[in-house]
Amino acid sequence: MSRRTNGDPWAPPPLGAEGKAGTGSSSGGGDHSGSVAERIARFLAAIEADEELQRTLRHHEVLAPRSARFRPDLELDEPLRQVLKARDIAAPYEHQARAIEELRAGRDVVLATPTASGKSLVYSLPTLEQALRDPDTRAIFVFPLKALEQDQRGKLEADITALGLLPPGERPRVEIYDGDTPPSRRKKIREDPPHVLITTPDMLHLGILAHHNSWHGLFRGLRLVVIDELHTYRGIFGSHVAQVLRRLLRVARHHGANPQLVCASATVANPGELAGNLAGREFSVVESDGAARTRRHVLLLNPTLSPYTVASQLFRMAIQHGLRTIAFTKARRVTELMHTWVAQSDPGLAERISSYRAGFLPEERREIERRLFTGDLMGVISTSALEMGIDVGGLDVCLLVGYPGSQIATWQRAGRVGRRDEAVVAMVAQPDALDQYFVAHPRAFFDGRFEHAVLDPHNADVLDGHLPCAAAEVPLRASEPAMATAPMQAAIERLEAKGELLRSESGDRWFAARQRPHRHVSLRAAGASYTIARAGDGGQKRPRIIGQVGTAHVFTECHEGAIYLHAGRSFLVTELDPDERRVLVEPVDAVYFTRALSEKETEILTRERARPVGNFRLVQGRVKVTTRVTGFERRRVRGQELLGTEPLDLPPSSYETTSIWLEMPDELTAVLESEERHVMGGLHAVEHAALAVFPLFALCDRFDVAGISTTRHPQLGRAAIFFYDGHDGGFGLTSSAFDHVEALLETTHRLIGDCPCEEGCPGCVHSPRCGNGNRPIDKAASLRVLDLLLGHEELPEIPEEAPIRLHPVGAEASGPAARAPAPEPRLVCFDLETQRSAREVGGWNNAHLMRMALACTWDSREQRFRSYREGQVDDLLHELSGADLVIGFNVLRFDYQVLRGYTDQRLDRLPTFDLLEEIRARLGFRISLGHLCEETLGAAKSADGLQSLQWWKEGRIDEIEQYCRQDVALLRDLFDHACQEGHLIFKTKGGERVRAPLSLSVPELLERTRTRGPDGAARPS
Repeated sequence: MSRRTNGDPWAPPPLGAEGKAGTGSSSGGGDHSGSVAERIARFLAAIEADEELQRTLRHHEVLAPRSARFRPDLELDEPLRQVLKARDIAAPYEHQARAIEELRAGRDVVLATPTASGKSLVYSLPTLEQALRDPDTRAIFVFPLKALEQDQRGKLEADITALGLLPPGERPRVEIYDGDTPPSRRKKIREDPPHVLITTPDMLHLGILAHHNSWHGLFRGLRLVVIDELHTYRGIFGSHVAQVLRRLLRVARHHGANPQLVCASATVANPGELAGNLAGREFSVVESDGAARTRRHVLLLNPTLSPYTVASQLFRMAIQHGLRTIAFTKARRVTELMHTWVAQSDPGLAERISSYRAGFLPEERREIERRLFTGDLMGVISTSALEMGIDVGGLDVCLLVGYPGSQIATWQRAGRVGRRDEAVVAMVAQPDALDQYFVAHPRAFFDGRFEHAVLDPHNADVLDGHLPCAAAEVPLRASEPAMATAPMQAAIERLEAKGELLRSESGDRWFAARQRPHRHVSLRAAGASYTIARAGDGGQKRPRIIGQVGTAHVFTECHEGAIYLHAGRSFLVTELDPDERRVLVEPVDAVYFTRALSEKETEILTRERARPVGNFRLVQGRVKVTTRVTGFERRRVRGQELLGTEPLDLPPSSYETTSIWLEMPDELTAVLESEERHVMGGLHAVEHAALAVFPLFALCDRFDVAGISTTRHPQLGRAAIFFYDGHDGGFGLTSSAFDHVEALLETTHRLIGDCPCEEGCPGCVHSPRCGNGNRPIDKAASLRVLDLLLGHEELPEIPEEAPIRLHPVGAEASGPAARAPAPEPRLVCFDLETQRSAREVGGWNNAHLMRMALACTWDSREQRFRSYREGQVDDLLHELSGADLVIGFNVLRFDYQVLRGYTDQRLDRLPTFDLLEEIRARLGFRISLGHLCEETLGAAKSADGLQSLQWWKEGRIDEIEQYCRQDVALLRDLFDHACQEGHLIFKTKGGERVRAPLSLSVPELLERTRTRGPDGAARPS
């Protein structure tokens, strides 16, 4: 065990500094008397007196206290000084004063300082200052969690009370507007918006921006937008919130406002870059912390027994020594188990401790927070739900049950304790790679840099979801600066083609095709997802939705037979329906878990940049990842004993994403082969270990990064290891490691080399996510691979890389065809009129009983019209059957159904293009032929179907023929217009003339109809 004293907890000494031995304190367990420092001394002595805990304790670091740095000269009006006085603040800290001055200067500000450094004061004081000077100003505070909303409202209302006895009409008002706000209350808030509206990104997206015209009073006076817990807006969630924030600023400009932004964040490596990516604006960065810090003891423990058993023992011991304690776990189930174990081991503590996690009712969480703040609770065991800035009062001991996954989360959780007095932070390591790395390298734990928080505001899937929302709020204009960017133009092109954005007739504006596209966009996911539903039981007939899973993971997590964990419960997957995008599960008490077995391959799509590193070439680009789940294992929960495997026959799943990869020269693999090492086992082990330490370099969660290793990639013809973003479209996570790959591989080498196992274990090169069951794995070979990659041993010089020609996997070369020119295709435009109405035959389902009055065609090859009466149906069918393409308007659902009364021929198998069906597929709704003709061609239909029926009853066949022929001519002209211009024109309900995107090509339509399925439906080419 090592012990070290560090003079500055937030500016630790450089790497390589040695620890210093120290002595323990005197024993004295169970005594609540004395100061916090005295109780902590007795607690630490009790740990050292316990033989098993002493063996577990691997490092003890003492972080020395630090004095605060104040700015008493900050100019504040008297009411605001009363606010500080009520908070027991004599003067603001340096960083608070500087941030407030930057805001007063009109700049956008990002404040990135540790927990308990008073970040909320930086935006609450300017908000109150503005409200007092101009009662018409408004502010929006955005928090990622509802619990944070409640906490901030309480603080703001206390500040408003401290302002003094203002008349009721002049007191700033604060309201929360989220999913828990009752409908009646929502209406009052919209009609009379408060000075401060507190909300979440989800409600901002769905409930405020989607209805911004009802919020004119809020947006008109909007002066400040606060984004708290900025560091949580990363990855796919961050990409979504970036678009929500851009939409917010756009709507504010529409209402005549240009608010300032202030972001508050935990300490991250790149606060200015993160805020800039989120909002698309430049920020003034304030990150020098002037707050005081108390003395802290930091313990690293590596149990030989269960880490949960040791954590429960420490939790109980701390409370028995009169220390208010919080334990952070990484899973809901562990939270509840530890709570149960502690209560059972000491029943006297049962009323003084509680668990805390997502899934509790809001009122339950508020009650736990209240009891913790007042001191009624001595301890709480929580998931990450209590990590962020909810004020729960002064705590003394923080237990980290496993490394939280990032330096940011580690020190944010540690910041929960020691706000006024000495404190203890103890990490109980789990048998995971990162936990074992820090136990073996304590200096990396204390001296490690804070991670970069990464998001990509231009993720294609995210843009495709939010641009229709933005267009529904305020039509997009080509003159907007953001519209000129390449990602935006590509997204608009995609959305136009899919019919989700409609371009104005003039071509300079875009409208949303749907009235409320917001309902189809979830901020917590990217791309399409599957619904997970619990099968109905008891009195409940319909399945109940319990969650969602992304396309990239559905076959590995939710195949039939899989055990799916949700809210601490086990469910057996009984059905996976790719067509309905649905997973059905049922509750089960399983003593085993499942692990999917899969095969993966990568196709390189683009190479964007490259550089030589050591003995390999590092490349960044885009790849297509294809996964085939081939089976799954059942393993016992206790001990992970293999109980059996089962094969699966599932379709492959693919997605495109961003990636970096290591291209290795043949000389490198030749060295490994000459030493008779297992090349694939070594590459595979390096891939696993590098993924394990990836969170040290960028904030990421379990599925954010994945990897593939291969001894010979088909496009490269050489060995390679790929690391790629685990979400469709990617969000720049692996790309962020492009400039730090040397440090990533060196850290990987230390992790593997310092692990005491012989052949590999979960603490170094085994991964619980491996689709190949951690086979093959060769730990010794992995160290040799890393030595060679990093250039610890020279290889023959790598020549300048010749351009690599990348071909799509499976593509075949083809030469020029020496064929005679194909004849001009015969296109036949077709329409018919009937003798009876739908009402006369009992509904549209009986169209075959309506009888044909007359049909007209137009033949493109002969450039002529033909008319057919009922006795000539066979001639009509002969012409339709001889066409290369039949063109109609509602021909599949109506005209062919009428002709079913005359023939058994499957007309829907004829090569057919139905213009109405194409429009419905693109736009999601139908448009009448007459409307399209009037708006696109400026020509009106001469009659309608009802008039034709009347003519039939009157025997006026000539009028029917003239009308039907005109409809065919209009249909032909519409088709020609779509082929030439790529769109048709129609008028929206709002009166806007917009384009229906129909980029038609006769060769493509002919190819599409050749792939028509057995049901007659055309398959996309």
